[in-house]
Amino acid sequence: MAKKVLYLDPWSGISGDMTLSALLDAGGPDAEETLHAAVASLGLAGVKVAVDRVTEWGVSATRIDVLAEDAPPLRHLHDMLEVIGRSGVSDTVKARATAAITRLGEVEAGVHGCDIHHIHFHEVGAADTLVDVVGAFVLVEALGIDEVYVGTIPVGGGTVEIAHGRMGVPAPATAALLNGYAIVGGPEMRELTTPTGALLVGCLGAQQAGLPRMRVEAVGHGAGRMKLDHGPNVLRVVIGTAETGADGLAGHADEDKDRVVELQTNLDDVSGEVIGYALRRLRSAGALDAWTVSADFKKDRPGVVLHVLAPAADEAALVDVLFAETGTLGIRRTEMTRHVAGRGSVTVSVAGQDVSVKWGEWNGRRSLAPEYEEAARAAAAAGVPLREVMHEATEAARRLLEGGGGR
Repeated sequence: MAKKVLYLDPWSGISGDMTLSALLDAGGPDAEETLHAAVASLGLAGVKVAVDRVTEWGVSATRIDVLAEDAPPLRHLHDMLEVIGRSGVSDTVKARATAAITRLGEVEAGVHGCDIHHIHFHEVGAADTLVDVVGAFVLVEALGIDEVYVGTIPVGGGTVEIAHGRMGVPAPATAALLNGYAIVGGPEMRELTTPTGALLVGCLGAQQAGLPRMRVEAVGHGAGRMKLDHGPNVLRVVIGTAETGADGLAGHADEDKDRVVELQTNLDDVSGEVIGYALRRLRSAGALDAWTVSADFKKDRPGVVLHVLAPAADEAALVDVLFAETGTLGIRRTEMTRHVAGRGSVTVSVAGQDVSVKWGEWNGRRSLAPEYEEAARAAAAAGVPLREVMHEATEAARRLLEGGGGR
């Protein structure tokens, strides 16, 4: 069965209201009726959604404002979860929204060093956050989205004023929520990606890649409220049906297959300590991987062949490291293509510690692998066996991806 794909194109960052606005723009009149019904079912006294049509730098877009009249502030996690639980949205949306709000609370608690139940949702604003998160999941469900992709995420620059003072961009919660995703500073000296926007990227299970192969069915533009210097403050979403290319690969063209360079050099006069150090430097300098294979060379001298797999853009820097650290007289290079599974990571809480879990997916089959260092740290802190932490982290990630966070 063909999959419905959603691509988030965050050329000017991503926020909760921009995501919701862009999904609404792509969904048309039926989506607006669905959204208003979902917001009404939350039962937030005096809270309603205003939908406007605006033009940003010549781009027509939808902009949503959450209006609250004498609404009591919903500050704590249990208040937020209670609203979701008694709402009239589907059980699937309730589960995903509950997981997302809980994740936000965990991150905020970690940032501020307090218990999750004492967290006040200062920066995100309770009503706004509930509408953005629940509304986004409602529209994703209504649109029948199966897979979500996102491009490289610009976070902005400079500083941002939050309840705890002035801090650098990205804000601490935003940085934590974007763990595992590629981000870039600028192009504006202001906050472009917010905690709620980062939360939705992760809890939608967005795979990071360029525009996937699809038959386009709808395009939506969601406008934020800031006026930027370098272009429209707009999030674009593209929705379509995944297509299979001429090579027989379904989904994302430049994710399924990409080009890399393999570098090789023979070493028979370098100590193990130097080789080990060189491997660490190569990985730090951008190598996708670096390893050695034992070999015998002329005059029956044992040694190793040092291999480096790298993006073409990092080749020059890695060649410099090889020459400098090993003293080799020559390096062979081979260009090749490789098939690459969809991948990403999620962060779960195990034994009171955050543990990142990497996931990969190919043709509907998913693999999960907790980050060893983080799992080991959690095991040591809790005084439990590492294998138990690894198992619990894997199962928590599986539940998040399948039941509470999509793909």
